[in-house]
Amino acid sequence: MGPSRYIELSFCLLVAFVILAAISFLTLRPTLKEVRTEAQSEWASFLRQVKARNDLLPGLVEAFRGIEPGHGRLVEKLLEARSVSMRSTDPPTIVASVDEIDRCLAQIEKFAVTQPELNKYPPFAAHWDKVASMSRGVTETRRAYNYSARLYNRLLTPFPQNLLTVVLGFIPLKEYPAGRSFGDAD
Repeated sequence: MGPSRYIELSFCLLVAFVILAAISFLTLRPTLKEVRTEAQSEWASFLRQVKARNDLLPGLVEAFRGIEPGHGRLVEKLLEARSVSMRSTDPPTIVASVDEIDRCLAQIEKFAVTQPELNKYPPFAAHWDKVASMSRGVTETRRAYNYSARLYNRLLTPFPQNLLTVVLGFIPLKEYPAGRSFGDAD
């Protein structure tokens, strides 16, 4: 077998590989689009949940100040994190502020557990129930987004279609996992 035969055979194998990669990608493309759209929808839902909870925080802060005036720094951190999450469009910044809000709410929850008069204070109790419920929603939508992002990213990696995914605009999604946060169910 001469060198031209090897070149011809190599070219045929390369063409067959490209065709296999293209067919593999084309069969995966609808699933990629569906999962990416789902992840984008869940991220939008997460942002709506965060905004709704942010709208409730000033009422909670006022009720908390009404009975626990000595925790100015905690309240200040909570309102600062709220402000950052409301004006930012950068996902990592939004997630970092959500995490800070969760940490502040966990501290307020500790006060509520150790000081029964706080839980009995009607303005605080009413706001607290709404914020706690909304926080669970924030946590759940974040988990749903992370699940979809993880699934989407896994779909991008199999060989040989991964050779075409980035070229055709399918880039990995960033995940925003969290440890145990305030909104977690016990």
